[in-house]
Amino acid sequence: MLVISRKVDESVMLGDTIVLTVLAIEGDRVKIGITAPRETIILRQEIYQAVQDQEKIQELLAKETESEAFEQLRKLLVSESEKENDGQERSEDAP
Repeated sequence: MLVISRKVDESVMLGDTIVLTVLAIEGDRVKIGITAPRETIILRQEIYQAVQDQEKIQELLAKETESEAFEQLRKLLVSESEKENDGQERSEDAP
């Protein structure tokens, strides 16, 4: 991971067409402006992950028989739930 320090009104270029600009810093929150071509899809990570999970579910349901698909779906949901619970426990333990 690349870590870059920026102040308000300073920017970072991603490739030739995407500009990230720090608009404001308010306590522990940073407001970032993004300038990108219209065809560039920009999603928060949690939304992106939810879309990826939905696509996995659709693929499983399309290629498996009904009982196999539901078993695979159940396993996927259990593993995702365990990941979320593990991440929450770690963040609560952090100083």
